[in-house]
Amino acid sequence: MNSLSEILKTHILCIATVARATYGETARRPIYYILLISFAVALYFSRLLTLFSFYQETPMVREMGMATLTFWGFLVLTLSSGLVVTRELEDRTAVTLLSKPLRREDFLLGKYAGLMAALIPGFIVLSGVLFLTLWLMTAPDLPIRDRDVALGMAQGESAARVIWNATWTHFIADQGGVVIQGALLAYLQCALLGALAVSFAAFFPLVVSVGAITAVLVLGNVSSYMLASVDNLNVKAVSVLGRLVTYLFPNLGYFNLQTYFSDGTMISVRYLGWSLAYAGLYVAAVFLVSCSLFQRREIR
Repeated sequence: MNSLSEILKTHILCIATVARATYGETARRPIYYILLISFAVALYFSRLLTLFSFYQETPMVREMGMATLTFWGFLVLTLSSGLVVTRELEDRTAVTLLSKPLRREDFLLGKYAGLMAALIPGFIVLSGVLFLTLWLMTAPDLPIRDRDVALGMAQGESAARVIWNATWTHFIADQGGVVIQGALLAYLQCALLGALAVSFAAFFPLVVSVGAITAVLVLGNVSSYMLASVDNLNVKAVSVLGRLVTYLFPNLGYFNLQTYFSDGTMISVRYLGWSLAYAGLYVAAVFLVSCSLFQRREIR
């Protein structure tokens, strides 16, 4: 029993060490901040693109904000996985690491954990920018005018209390919840893409791995529509093949709820739980296969 706990502790320590180094390497790169600042500025000024949207400005900005979070995470994962995995394998840096008491699966899992940890600060910043943008768009319509404050004070409440209650009820409780849920779903989608990005980077050159993960992003978001189109052909062999492809590719449509984001509707906790379970199972399956194959790869 002690031996098993020691082995497990060693694995966790190795994964944490690799993850910490990967996080620092990713977060220190200028491209990380260039992309973050560029997307934050684009997200802030996205409200200018909705001037002629006929009272649909807030839903459009909210929906564009969720897409911005996902796309930023996708770019960071795609570029960074090639730098911290593919380049280390090609430059023989990984040979030095793997010659130490570091198992190959710990190497891949540590790289993945470090990349996913590096996404968290960026997601917080972009979510905050989206929240600020929505606040600037909806603040003029909040019921915090002089008349509303006077009515509240007449009922025995302070002016600050009236303003806070109106802000919480009509903005934070609705918009904040949708932004947080949308950011969580975007992060789960990036978790799936990150597992595939690290796995592809461990076996293929940078150009091939980037092309593969881009194809997964596109096909994963349209797989449900493709399956419906294939089923309409009423050809059994084609339908079976189509279903096989959709099972192999992650169904990223589970994390892109444009209708909910556009309407500002909160998602149930149960749906979030199923989404988390789906992402966790898919990531586990990806690394079960990739770690098994990586054990057999000859690294020179």
